[in-house]
Amino acid sequence: MERDAFYQPDKGEVKRNREIVAAMVLCIIGFIMMISSAQNFWMSLKPEYDVEYLLDNGAREGMHVKGEVPYTYGCFADMSNMDGGKVSAYYYTIPAAEGMMILEIPADRQKEMESLLEETLDYLDTGVWPVSTVTLEGYVVKAQGRLPYLLSEYMQEIGYTDGEVAAMGDPLMIEDASRRMQRARISAPLGMILLTAGILLGVFFLFRSRRKG
Repeated sequence: MERDAFYQPDKGEVKRNREIVAAMVLCIIGFIMMISSAQNFWMSLKPEYDVEYLLDNGAREGMHVKGEVPYTYGCFADMSNMDGGKVSAYYYTIPAAEGMMILEIPADRQKEMESLLEETLDYLDTGVWPVSTVTLEGYVVKAQGRLPYLLSEYMQEIGYTDGEVAAMGDPLMIEDASRRMQRARISAPLGMILLTAGILLGVFFLFRSRRKG
């Protein structure tokens, strides 16, 4: 009776348990990779719209945007880390049909945008078209938080009236997700492969253990 209280699984059972755990780990890793990259991967599969198309025709929420920003207006806000005060993103304005759009740019790309901004300002004085471009890929979302208010203040500063700003409606924003979408194109399919492999291995191990049992 005392020996039964201290049951020791045989080597075969230990091996089966390890195989099942390994299959479960594959499923969990694959599932997490798929879920974390699902939005960006799905967006990358949607039809692409060039930035210049939005400048001429306007935009709508959910559009997949890819291309070069040919010119830009000023930076009116930034996103700072509340702990260390480190800026993570800058917000510029670009015209879109009859209104304005916000362009969110990661902090490490600010120099590119500032060069484009300088050339845009030179163009207004000299008529020489900007030669610099900023390539991005992302999607159109609704501007959130204080961004609509800060944008309206900026537009009034550069000469728009309250009525003209109000007539443009709620502003939209192009969120630059170039790097996230590139990673998603790899991690989402890989996650699907790992999840499928984990499920198949789990079924195989369970079926084999039942046959031996």
